[in-house]
Amino acid sequence: MTRPAQAFADHRGANVHNIGQTPASKSDELPYGKIRNGELPPMMFQIRMNNGQTISFAYSDVREIRSRDAGFVQIGVFAMSRVMITIEGRNLTELTNLLGMAMIRWISEADPRGEERPETSPEIDSISIEPIDAG
Repeated sequence: MTRPAQAFADHRGANVHNIGQTPASKSDELPYGKIRNGELPPMMFQIRMNNGQTISFAYSDVREIRSRDAGFVQIGVFAMSRVMITIEGRNLTELTNLLGMAMIRWISEADPRGEERPETSPEIDSISIEPIDAG
């Protein structure tokens, strides 16, 4: 490339390891962010709702993680208020395992207006956060 400034502008913010590779399409992206090799586990994880709301929870407050099948995960969080986070979608086995090891930074609910993802890709259709009765 004869113009270095243009090369830097084209790759601004890109990971050095990804330069020269084709960018991942939206359908190839995971609906959750994993920590990278060598990183310490995060203290909190975020729930990103499709309405723009973001809620963070401390891993130290997670008391249980339940998985009924590959498309249903429940996380019991007991902090100042006790809540149950229910995640429904498909192919969420890896997400369940990574949550158990505190290796997830964020979980994102799919935008219903978004593009279709391949059936083999993980997808989160809905996330609900409900209070748990103390009784």
